[in-house]
Amino acid sequence: MTYKVVNMVASTRLTNNIDLNEVSAMLDIPYEQEQFPGMVYRVETPKVCLLLFRSGRCVAAGAKDADAVRQAVKVLYDDLAENHFDLWNYEDIDTNLQNIVVTHSIGYEIDLESLVISLPFDRSEYEPEQFPGLIYHLDDPKVVFLIFASGKCVISGSKNFEDVESAITKIQSEFEEFGDYIKA
Repeated sequence: MTYKVVNMVASTRLTNNIDLNEVSAMLDIPYEQEQFPGMVYRVETPKVCLLLFRSGRCVAAGAKDADAVRQAVKVLYDDLAENHFDLWNYEDIDTNLQNIVVTHSIGYEIDLESLVISLPFDRSEYEPEQFPGLIYHLDDPKVVFLIFASGKCVISGSKNFEDVESAITKIQSEFEEFGDYIKA
């Protein structure tokens, strides 16, 4: 099965609470709580953006794999620990995948106007004047496809790779039912 991971979003918690103004001052990181309640902490290697909140919660975005998430969280954890912030034991911290975004090619061009008529109305949206792709919601697994006329898709909403693969298998079998009708 061919797909490419383009983004992973995960969350974790490093402590019960943390003073972001103090973190900002000690780590020399801009923090404007009036604009956004979280502090943006950028990790260069691996290239991941972390959002740290007063609750001690941390959200990682931009990773291409789960190891990159763990490595980026460890960079932040170590930076905070070196500056004597009160953190939970690193081995006790769980990281949970919240969203995996992948790209996939169906393998042929698609006539989106014909396809939207064939798909269940309540699970599909196509407004080419506003967005060039067809938006299709699967219920099981619960994911969203952005389908483009080129046959390329963006799949979002999975929390694990089994759901990604199941969604691709399901959409390909649904498209096979339409046969040449949807091929451009």
